Amino acid sequence: MKANPQQKVAIWALVAAFIGLFLMFGPVGFGWMDGFGGGFALAAFGLLIMIGGITTAVLFFRLAKRYDQILSSKNLLARWMYSNAEWREFTEADYKIDRKHRWILAGIISAFAIFFGVLFAIMDPEAGIYVLFVMLGLIVLVSLTAFLTSQQTYRRNMRHKGETLIASDGVILNGQLHAWNVIGSKLERVDYMEELTPMIEFEYSAVSRSGRDSYTVRVPIPSGQEKSARDIVQFFQDALGQSAPGQPEEDKA
Repeated sequence: MKANPQQKVAIWALVAAFIGLFLMFGPVGFGWMDGFGGGFALAAFGLLIMIGGITTAVLFFRLAKRYDQILSSKNLLARWMYSNAEWREFTEADYKIDRKHRWILAGIISAFAIFFGVLFAIMDPEAGIYVLFVMLGLIVLVSLTAFLTSQQTYRRNMRHKGETLIASDGVILNGQLHAWNVIGSKLERVDYMEELTPMIEFEYSAVSRSGRDSYTVRVPIPSGQEKSARDIVQFFQDALGQSAPGQPEEDKA
């Protein structure tokens, strides 16, 4: 398993916080810049950097601690290794599923963008044409983001043969931590799926500036571990009060 990546992010965030602190007091304090000649503006910028750095460092030090706890836990629900063939099959399947979901979302956003862009252009041709151009730019941005993010995960999985650690409060997949019960994050759903290849799909949410963002991670099931995987899914579904696929909620009572 790779070195704790959350710890690296936390350390760099602290470095950024110290740079922000220096920008707040250094240029004016050492007489390099007059306050009204840009020093106070630079200090305000430094304050923003320092706050962002400290906030990020706190979050990622918490995540780093959770990463180490899962890595050293003796009560894991599963620790799975994969053959080259299994990992390649999962990488291709996960890429296809992820790409499909991202392009569906991009298509929905694009449809709304075109609708409102054309609507504004019809209602106010002089000003509305600029809104249409902005909406077309949004479509390009959303499409590019969908392409790049799916490619990034795919390339990472192609470079490293994966390992999965599953704990009750998080998953480490191929060195990447997905944790819930950390600073407002929570597990939403767990399902056993057989789309292209057997996987466990975890959906969790985390607090963001716009409310809550949802994240999905798919964990490949090694050959011969299907029964163990179904037990793990049942464990999480019982904890969440989630019905098994095809099972009405009232039948669980």
